[in-house]
Amino acid sequence: MPSIRTLTHPPPPGPDTSRFPNDGFTLLEVLIVIFILGLLAAMVLPAMGVLDDRTRRRITEERMDLIRRATLGPEDRFDARGRPVIGGYVGDMHAWPDLWEARAEIKPDFGGNGWETPTAMAAGLGQGPDYLISSAYVFFRPSGTFVQGAWQWLRPYRKLYDDPSGSDHIGGLATENEGQPRGLWTRYVEDLPFDLPGHSTPGAVLGANWKGPYLNPPRDRVNGDADHWAASDDDYAALEPFWHAGGYETWEEGDYAPVAVAGEYFDDKESFRLLQTEGRLADGWERALRFFISSDPDAAGDTIFWIISEGPDGEGTYPNKGACGGHVWSVDPDDTMGLAYDPGDAKNRDNIVLKLYSRDWRAVLAAQEAERAARTLEILDHLRAASAGRGPSGCNTGFSGDLARWPRLFRWEDNATPADPSDDHWDDRDDADVGYTKGQPRGLWSAAPNAADTSDDLRPSAWGIGWRHAYFLRPVGDGADQVIRDAWEREMLFFYDGAADRLLILSRGTDGMFAFGSVSADGSEPLDYTETLDVSTYDPTAAVNLDNLYIVLAPSDRLPGFLRIDRLVVLNAATGTTKCRFFATDSAPVAGVDLLTAAVLTDEDLDLTLDDWAAGDGTPADPAFNYDDTTPVTAATGARYLVCWQDTDADDEIDSGESHWPMLFNVTAESGSGQYGTLTLDTTQFRTVP
Repeated sequence: MPSIRTLTHPPPPGPDTSRFPNDGFTLLEVLIVIFILGLLAAMVLPAMGVLDDRTRRRITEERMDLIRRATLGPEDRFDARGRPVIGGYVGDMHAWPDLWEARAEIKPDFGGNGWETPTAMAAGLGQGPDYLISSAYVFFRPSGTFVQGAWQWLRPYRKLYDDPSGSDHIGGLATENEGQPRGLWTRYVEDLPFDLPGHSTPGAVLGANWKGPYLNPPRDRVNGDADHWAASDDDYAALEPFWHAGGYETWEEGDYAPVAVAGEYFDDKESFRLLQTEGRLADGWERALRFFISSDPDAAGDTIFWIISEGPDGEGTYPNKGACGGHVWSVDPDDTMGLAYDPGDAKNRDNIVLKLYSRDWRAVLAAQEAERAARTLEILDHLRAASAGRGPSGCNTGFSGDLARWPRLFRWEDNATPADPSDDHWDDRDDADVGYTKGQPRGLWSAAPNAADTSDDLRPSAWGIGWRHAYFLRPVGDGADQVIRDAWEREMLFFYDGAADRLLILSRGTDGMFAFGSVSADGSEPLDYTETLDVSTYDPTAAVNLDNLYIVLAPSDRLPGFLRIDRLVVLNAATGTTKCRFFATDSAPVAGVDLLTAAVLTDEDLDLTLDDWAAGDGTPADPAFNYDDTTPVTAATGARYLVCWQDTDADDEIDSGESHWPMLFNVTAESGSGQYGTLTLDTTQFRTVP
C-alpha cells in the first residue's frame, strides 16, 4: 500500500507574535480593571442619585453617629476617675437640645391678626416666649412657601413642648413631629425676624454655656426631590390633608381616615415636607430625620432622646397621645413614644432607631457638678481669707487687715482706642471718674493694679498698715483675661455696695446665669458697671440664682476691732518726748486716743525718782487705749502695732535713728476680745529705728 506522508506548509504571512507567548488577559489584569470600574461606579452612581438601600443605611448610621457625637461628645473619653466625659451640647448645656419646627400653619378660617401684623398678632399662634398654640387657630405642622420655585420655611421657629392637655398631639415632644435640634448648629434657635410684644428679635438665644456649633448647619443635598409632590403653593395646598369648608381636614374624619389605624403615614403634605431638608438633618434617603424626647419607662425622671430614620419605605407609625373621633381629641397618657412605639409595626420594621438616655449622663454630670461646686466653694473660701483672713473672730491676715478696707474693683478698658491695644489697661474708675461697683479685686494680688496710673498703687506696709504681699494667687492670663475664675472656668463676679460697705462675690454656678443688678438679656453677664448696688437685695432663692455660689463680706467681718489696754507704764521716760502710738487705722492719729505723750512723770519703779510715765488707771473705766463699737476711733482688725518711742524731733512720727519698742496685738472683731491689764516697758531697752 502506498506510504503516507505528512505534508507541511509554511505559516501564512502576518505580524510577528513571538513577543506575546500567552493569549488574552491575566487574572491580575482583570481584577485591576474590575477594581477601577468599581471605583468609578462608587463615584458616579452617588452623583447620579443611584444608591442601593444598603449604602443608604450605612450613610444614615454614619450621620446618626455624628449627631450622637454632637449631642454627647466622643464615646471613648474618660476622666481621671474612669467616668465617661460628657461633651457636645449636653456637656455644655446639661440638657437635650430642644426641638424646633418652622412656625405653625394658620388655618384658612383664622380671623385674627396673624404674622403679617406682628405688633398686633393674636396669642395662640405658637410664637415665643411661651410657644402655646390654639388648635382653633393653627394646624400642628410647620409651614413654608415657594419662593422662585424653591421651598422656604416660614420663620420664626417654634419650640415643641409636651402639652399635658394633649391638644398638641402632632407637634408634641412625645409623638409625631418634625422638630429639629437646632441648638446643635445655631445659638439663635428661634430666629425671630421681628419684634413681638414682650419678645424681641432674635427671640430665644442659647446662653453663654453654649460653645457650638457642634454640627455644620444642614443643607438640602438633593434639590427638587419633592417636585413629584408639589412645585408650587397651589400644588402643596392640594395635597392631603386639605381643608374643607366644613371646618375640618380630610384626615380628621374619624381616626386618621381613610383607614382607621394609628399614625399619619397617609399625610401627603408631610411626605413632601420630609424631603425639604434645608435646615434639617437628613438620613441616607435624603429625608428629614425624626427626633423625639420622651419619658424613660425604665428610669423615673429620666428621658430618652430619639433619632429615627423611616428607612427605605419612608413611613412610620407613631403613638398619638390619644385618639381623634368626631373632631374631638381624647388624651391617653400611655400612648406615647416612651411607652407605645412599636418596632414590630409593619411600617416601622425598616426604621433605623438610635436612642440616647439621660440616665447615662445625668449621674455623671451631677457628680462632676458637685466636684466643681466643691472646688468653687474652696475658691470662695480662699477669697474670704484673702480679704478678711479668719475674721471676724480669728486673725485678719487678709487685705482688709493691712489696708483697713475692702479691695477696690477694676475693669479692663480699651482707653477709647479699640484699634490700638497698646494703651489698654485696668482701671478702678470710668471716664467720668466714677468708681466701679463691679469688676476684679486686683489689689489682692498686685500692689500696682493699674499699670497706666501709679496713683492707684497701694503703698507698702508701715507698722502694719499698707500692702504687704499678694493675698491671693495671681490669676492665670494676661490683660483682660487676668480674672479670678470659678471651677466652671467662668469669671468670678464681684459687686461692691458702697453705702453698706459690703462685697458680694458670686459664681454663676452650673447654668452660668444670675440675677442681680443690671444683667444681659440671657442673664449671663453684668451690665452698668458703675450703678449703685444694694447687696441685701440679692435673692439666692430666685430661680435663676438657685445654683449660684456666693459669699458676702460685710463690715462685721473686719470691724470694729476690740482692744483694751487698762494701763501702760514706761520706765525712764522723758516728758514730751516719750510717746506711744497705736496704729488703729490708716488715718492720722488723734491725740489722747491713739497717740499718747508723756506729760507728768511719776515714780513707777520705786527708785525714788520721778522718771516714769503711766497712762490709764488700770481699770476698764479709764484705760490707756480702748477700741470697740462705741469709741470715737474704731480699730481695724488684724495684726496691729503699738509702738512707744523717743520722739526726739517732736514730729509725732517714728523716724529712723530714734529709739523705739514695738508690740504686736491681734485685734479681732469678736466682742470682748483683746483685753489686757498693765503693760510695762523700759526705754533703756528700746532699739534704734533702722
